[in-house]
Amino acid sequence: MSIAKILPSKPVASEHADAILEIAYLMTAVDGRLGDDELEAYREVVAGVRGKASSADVDALLSRFAGNVAHQEIAERVRAIGPTLPDDLRGLAFKIATALSLVDLDSSRDEEELKDVLIDALGLDDERTDALTQEVYMAFDADA
Repeated sequence: MSIAKILPSKPVASEHADAILEIAYLMTAVDGRLGDDELEAYREVVAGVRGKASSADVDALLSRFAGNVAHQEIAERVRAIGPTLPDDLRGLAFKIATALSLVDLDSSRDEEELKDVLIDALGLDDERTDALTQEVYMAFDADA
């Protein structure tokens, strides 16, 4: 299952890249497990959002984002970060977070609850949320 099909075709402006990457990290971390599939997908996300990423770059991001928030504060952090993204990047942030929640093929209640928080933080309506979710599933189905 490759996440590449939902990544941007060019890097995201640096002032917004970290917000997208932190939201993505938080989605993978909320269930308390960060498996190999999720780590590999996260590396792809970092490269897609930033345009390039060494292992050291990814490790530094993981360390920084893990240090930013305790597990019980993840939802509050998403509520704080989501509204900082411009409208044209909110769909991308949602698609990446949704894809990362699916990569390990082990959805959790924590991930679903955080996805609801993210939808609210990004100001996405039901129609847009459904369309973006469908794009993620279609991208994954294309890999099958």
